[in-house]
Parts: sequence; C-alpha cells; structure tokens
Amino acid sequence: MSEMRTIKNQNFKRLAEARMTKVLAAINNLSKLSNRQNYDFSDKEVSQIINRLKKEINDLDSKFKTETKINDNFKFE
Repeated sequence: MSEMRTIKNQNFKRLAEARMTKVLAAINNLSKLSNRQNYDFSDKEVSQIINRLKKEINDLDSKFKTETKINDNFKFE
C-alpha cells in the first residue's frame, strides 16, 4: 500500500471508529425511550423509528457502493 493510501486508510479508521461510537451511543439513548414507565408511544411510532433506522442502514450501504443523496430529516407521520 502506498504511503498516501495508508494515511487515507488510517484517517478512515480513526473517523469511522469515532463516528460509530457516537452512533452506537445515540442508538442506546434512543432505546431508553422504550421505558413505558416514562414514555407513552404507539406501535406505529416505534415502527416508524425502526423503519427509518433500517432505511438509513440501507442508504449507508449504498453510499459505500455509489454516491447518492439521502434525506436526513425525521418526522412522525
């Protein structure tokens, strides 16, 4: 591997690890909303959250394969 490619890979790994840590923490925080003693929510609302997360994972997979524009807003229907 060339020196430039090695540097780019090191940057990728450094940023990916930091960003994944933030994503995993955010998902953990989101999961805390499942506590029915503190929150009231419908199955439809839960499905909307889960479906959006699945869509984002699919979009992420696609982004690594091709460059696409994705909507990064979330609103309950």
